[in-house]
Amino acid sequence: MGFFKLEQSPNRVFGLDLLRFVAIFMVLLGHSLILAPKTLKPFVYKFLFDGVAIFFVLSGFLIGGILIKQLNKEKPSLYGLVDFWKRRWMRTLPAYLIILIFLLIYTAFFIPKNLPEDWFRFFFFTQNLFAYRPSFFAEAWSLSIEEWFYLSVPLLLFGALIIFKSSTKWTILIVSTLVLIAVTYYRFYLYHAYTLPENPNPTTIKAFKKYIQLGIEYQVVPRLDAIMFGVIASFIAYYAPKFWQHWVRYVLFLLGIYILYLTKYYMGKSYAEFAAVWVPTLKSLAIFLMLPLLANMKNGLGKWTKWITFFSLISYSMYLVNLNIVINTIIKNTIHGVYGEKHQPGTYWYLDYLLFWIFTILISTLMYKYIEIPFMKLRDAKKNKTSN
Repeated sequence: MGFFKLEQSPNRVFGLDLLRFVAIFMVLLGHSLILAPKTLKPFVYKFLFDGVAIFFVLSGFLIGGILIKQLNKEKPSLYGLVDFWKRRWMRTLPAYLIILIFLLIYTAFFIPKNLPEDWFRFFFFTQNLFAYRPSFFAEAWSLSIEEWFYLSVPLLLFGALIIFKSSTKWTILIVSTLVLIAVTYYRFYLYHAYTLPENPNPTTIKAFKKYIQLGIEYQVVPRLDAIMFGVIASFIAYYAPKFWQHWVRYVLFLLGIYILYLTKYYMGKSYAEFAAVWVPTLKSLAIFLMLPLLANMKNGLGKWTKWITFFSLISYSMYLVNLNIVINTIIKNTIHGVYGEKHQPGTYWYLDYLLFWIFTILISTLMYKYIEIPFMKLRDAKKNKTSN
């Protein structure tokens, strides 16, 4: 593969790589429709599922597993908590900060009207903490949710273990359950906190839809439960390994697929309570049910394995660069000179579409090789040095 040959751990699980591969391509297919004619969108939408929801549950499963092993291996302490945060931040922050700083400088010079006054919030992931998601660096909304989850939930777990001196197993289970209940109730509360007039007109319905999307779906706290579903999956995998590997996982996988199908085609009106409050839960539950099979899928799919693993490895960088770097900065602004205005696909839209995939893959590969890998090596070197 030459340039596309990447370093990888021998302990990688193909099933999880496959899930990450599906998630990133769902996101990219959705974003790439900006460059395609409107006539293609209904066709593509039929095959699109919520890639970010997949990322949330998968991320919770992987990091939850690390947390559970750490808490069972060593006594909870402030040092252990800070070490967990440092290792997490060294994995996610370097690539994120490079993209953020580039976008801030680029926007300030070329599209100053698009630079938000509170741009500094992006450095602390507070831009959508208790506010609508801004249009600038829009895809960072999900990173805020992940970072706040990995800041708050480990703090709750370590704090509960230190204060109450309870068992690790029951503390993790109780905290996880309480977070799920609290977040779901908060999402329910936010939905009903918006008061519609008795006979709403199309204008008020439009405003309500915007509130649901920006004030619930893209806000931090109402989506924390998605990651917690992954943590609970890691809890079952650690404490009930026999059940995790039971044949019933095939049935659970099919049930998860079926639930995903239902959430896409039978969730009702987008502004109805079921769609706004309970569908996010069902999406997370669907991915949760698919994990027992995928997490035990060690073998690949023949010659396709290396490519699925490759895209899984660069998926984080692909998520960071595909929209604002490739579509907006390179294609819309640099090639077409749109600079912040709405892009209208032209006669040769397919060339832009091809460039989108080429630039996204190339830039993401470079990001992974020269930013992500060096910082992961530095993180692991520090860990090994501390252990020795």
